[in-house]
Amino acid sequence: MRTARECRYQMRFWLEASKDAKLRGDEANEQHAIQMFRQHRDELLTIWSSPAEIAANCG
Repeated sequence: MRTARECRYQMRFWLEASKDAKLRGDEANEQHAIQMFRQHRDELLTIWSSPAEIAANCG
């Protein structure tokens, strides 16, 4: 599992990648970057979650 710092770094990277792809009109790469941003966002939220919050979401 990644650390919170690594997740935040990846989120910044993919946010910039999505903006760049949007400016270039590259819809496929923009969608991929958005998907990766969301994946890292969810991973970061999992890191920050308490065990009770994780159990509530999985149950």
